[in-house]
Amino acid sequence: MNNSLPRLIDGMVATLRKEVIPHIEGEFARGQAFGVIYMLNSLKLRASWSNEFLVEQLRALEEASRDLEGLGLDIAGAPVPDARTPEQAPTSAQLEATRDKGNERICALIDWLVAHRGAISAETAAHADATIDRYLNRQLKWELSTSAKPMFVEISSGAERSA
Repeated sequence: MNNSLPRLIDGMVATLRKEVIPHIEGEFARGQAFGVIYMLNSLKLRASWSNEFLVEQLRALEEASRDLEGLGLDIAGAPVPDARTPEQAPTSAQLEATRDKGNERICALIDWLVAHRGAISAETAAHADATIDRYLNRQLKWELSTSAKPMFVEISSGAERSA
């Protein structure tokens, strides 16, 4: 079985804090190591295993599930997995392209609303503006929630912040 990506990153961060940083001489070099910890923590919040990685694991589970189904009544009541691989899981590149295309459309809509403000009702303009504002606020909240806690003190001083 595989560890989760956040758990692997937590292990790397713990190793840096306990085994590496105490043996680094010089504030600058320690600050750089804290910068690596910051980047790892950011990755932990924003990254996950790739879709391709997970789909291959699901294929293996599906094969095992189908093989075990063949045992039928011989293992009645056993907790047999019943995993099935999705027909087409989107790749991260496809998801990113879809998001980028949507963002381009939002930008084009904003430009259009500015150019055509006089031709649409105030109610329609207000509704469109409110929808765009909600979208931008939601995106901002997501960005902030998936950002690691800043480590400016540690990076600039090369020392752990006192709790």
